[in-house]
Amino acid sequence: MPTVKQVSREPLRRELIAAEAIQLLKEVGSDKLTMRALASRLGVSAMALYHHVDDKEELLRLIGDDILGRIELPDPESAPWQELFLFATHASMDALCSVPGLSAVLLSSKLLENARSLVVFSLRQFERAGLSNTDAQAAYAGVQLLCLGRLVVQENMNFAAHGGVSRDAELSGYMDILRSDATFDRALLALLEPYVTDA
Repeated sequence: MPTVKQVSREPLRRELIAAEAIQLLKEVGSDKLTMRALASRLGVSAMALYHHVDDKEELLRLIGDDILGRIELPDPESAPWQELFLFATHASMDALCSVPGLSAVLLSSKLLENARSLVVFSLRQFERAGLSNTDAQAAYAGVQLLCLGRLVVQENMNFAAHGGVSRDAELSGYMDILRSDATFDRALLALLEPYVTDA
């Protein structure tokens, strides 16, 4: 059971809510992360928390946005587009995988500031590759679907390797491949291949 942290004397800000929610999420997981549990941890009423965050979905977006905000994006014109795009994608995935339960961030049509900045940065790289804005959006949608699948695999305990639990010998190798960073990299590069030029 997570401990109640009395922080009610500090003004309730979205940054504070996100920081405490991240710690609670790491302790109890996304299924047990509730607005009531977070309010208790913050030392406020649930209604006070609802003045800042609409619901659990927005809370998860807030957590994800806080984590994504820690990524320092370079100047979008400072290196070849492929290099910058891969950097932004890997940094985003590493950030979101660092806290379980954040696949909702990629499913949301209501992007918060830091998530939006990453999308705009990535779209700019496709435009630098010569794609129209519409084609850049279509290409990035494919990347986002790939990233969402990666997050779901990382978060889904059915794919986790549990010590001492009997594994399906026929498919255990496949499960390891499915979870590997190298598989994600190959899929990402294959998705990018039609847009890569020798120029």
